[in-house]
Amino acid sequence: MSAVTQPTAPYVRHPLSLPPGSVRAVLALMIAGLFWLVLALEATQPDMQVQIPLFLYFLTGMVLLFIGAHGHSIGHHHGAGSPLGMSRGSIRAILLLGAAGMLTWLYLRHPDRLTQIITPTEKQLVQWPTLLLTTFGGYGIGYLIGRGPWRQMPAFQDLLAWVSLLAMIGLVIETIWVVFINPSLKQDIDLRYWEALLTAVVSFYFGARA
Repeated sequence: MSAVTQPTAPYVRHPLSLPPGSVRAVLALMIAGLFWLVLALEATQPDMQVQIPLFLYFLTGMVLLFIGAHGHSIGHHHGAGSPLGMSRGSIRAILLLGAAGMLTWLYLRHPDRLTQIITPTEKQLVQWPTLLLTTFGGYGIGYLIGRGPWRQMPAFQDLLAWVSLLAMIGLVIETIWVVFINPSLKQDIDLRYWEALLTAVVSFYFGARA
């Protein structure tokens, strides 16, 4: 009597050949790190006139999604390792403790300006309809595409790897521009369309990997 062969599970190549959730962890750390860096500059170097870009408030939602995914989509990959090969919950702890530490430091340093520092200006709020659309649109499209029958195809997984690289490169460019270039300009350059595109790309990736 021949043995019954069990069907083999489809092989899943996670983007950049890293443990599941690693790219989302890097993106979440980059988003949070840029947020904290601009907060610190705004609190310590008011002459630089650095403001938190409005799109970071929207991408903070992606950070929250990553934290929630630890016990859901990321946690379901049994035996595949934790994000970035670190011990389970390490990235989540870094994000939560970093946010708590930054807010505590700001409160102790500027208790009278805390609300002013973390609140977007009226001029920035003009962007919110566009950013809302790109955030939900990018995430929704990514989620639908990520549920398709091509999900396990090598070409699609390669596409996600390229999207993840574009998202990380875009966040690096944004960090350099906001922290080093824009403060030295006499007149700010309008980055609304660039930041909307970056928001869409990051949201798309999180949606596709949800």
